[in-house]
Amino acid sequence: MLPRRLWLLTVLASALALLPGRRLTAQQGNGINSAERLGNQNITPLADQLTKGLRATTPEQKQFVQVIVAYVDQGKIPRAMVNLVYRWALERNATVPFPYFEYAMRVLSKRRGVILP
Repeated sequence: MLPRRLWLLTVLASALALLPGRRLTAQQGNGINSAERLGNQNITPLADQLTKGLRATTPEQKQFVQVIVAYVDQGKIPRAMVNLVYRWALERNATVPFPYFEYAMRVLSKRRGVILP
């Protein structure tokens, strides 16, 4: 009786796997591709998102935000990268996220060949 049940369960599982529908994937992380897929859902302007979300208060910080926005508009830096670094900085320190954002943006931009002032 047990081998017959095991065989039946195996056949049913195989049949269900062949049905069309949502396929299971290993892991769906927050990589750059998932961020690019969410790119069309940006509702808030980037300047407002960065200034208010990162709590940029000094003129130097606001100037850095304006440089990032200008580089995104020019296509030198992808918005998806800025969004990922923004989220990372907020996770790193929700009270004072700006220094983490600035450091990560400088490092990642340098890797892409873009030097930030």
